[in-house]
This record gives sequence, structure tokens and C-alpha cells, in this order.
Amino acid sequence: MSTDASPKSRRLLLILGALTVVAAVLAGVLYVTLYRPDQRVDDTVHATVTDTASQGAIALLSYTPDTVESDVGAAKERLTGEFLDYYTQFTTDVVVPAAKESQVATQATVAASGPVEVAADTATVLLFVNQTTTSAAKPEPAVTATSITVELTKSGDNWLISGFDPVQSSG
Repeated sequence: MSTDASPKSRRLLLILGALTVVAAVLAGVLYVTLYRPDQRVDDTVHATVTDTASQGAIALLSYTPDTVESDVGAAKERLTGEFLDYYTQFTTDVVVPAAKESQVATQATVAASGPVEVAADTATVLLFVNQTTTSAAKPEPAVTATSITVELTKSGDNWLISGFDPVQSSG
């Protein structure tokens, strides 16, 4: 009898050992993919990136003919990377001349916002923005509503806008 029990016991131990290894590997995979304490952020970070994106959008999209240069300068302080380069060129070539020549004034407000994805040093926030625009040719305010995804990158202790893209409607 002891000879028959021995192979069964060994087989059972082998199966239990294999199951233990599988469980340990599964636990490791779940830890790395789901928990990742190095990538977890708290609610304060969610609020910070949402506020930074909202205030940044208002700064980027609001200016008057008399203050456009200082408005653009203040907005640039909230930007980084290639988007800073793009915004600098675009405002120099288009926004500042149009604001001055056509007396264009815009005021943006954020109607709603929320984080889409937040990691330790990057974030994406979705904004619903209303923008009121007037000009010498059209003094009656025109209101437009836009959805924008704002990409943020952490630089030191600050979050800066690294991308700013209107959401394309599928309709």
C-alpha cells in the first residue's frame, strides 16, 4: 500500500506546487498591472490636474485687443514642450495680429471638466468649454461650445499643458 500512496502523494504535491507557482505569478501580474503604487495618485492630484487644465484653457482662449500680448505671455507660462512652441508661433502669426487688426476679444469659461487619465507625471483632462467672441465686424457676442482634451506633464512641482486638442465629433 505504501508504494501506491507514494506516487499519488508525489503527484498531489506536484500539482499543489504548480498551483502555488501559478497563484504567485498571477498575484505578481495583478500587482504590477492594477495596483502599481509608483503610479497611483490621490484625489488631490486629480483635482490639481483638473484645475490646472481648466485655468490653462481659460488663459489660452481668453484675450482682448488691448491686452493680447500680456494675455498670451501669461498663457505661455502654463505650457511646455512642442505645444509651447506651436502656441508661440500660432499666437505670433495669427492671434495677436487678428486681435489687434480686427479688434477680436474672447472670453472662455469651463462648463464641465474631468480627468480622463492621471499618472504620476502625466495626465489627460476632458474640458467642455464655452467661448464668447466679439470683433469690430461682429460686435454681438458669438458663443461657441467645444470639447477639448488637455494633456498635462509634471515639471518639478507644477503641472504644465503639453497638448491641447479639440475633440472631433463623429456626427
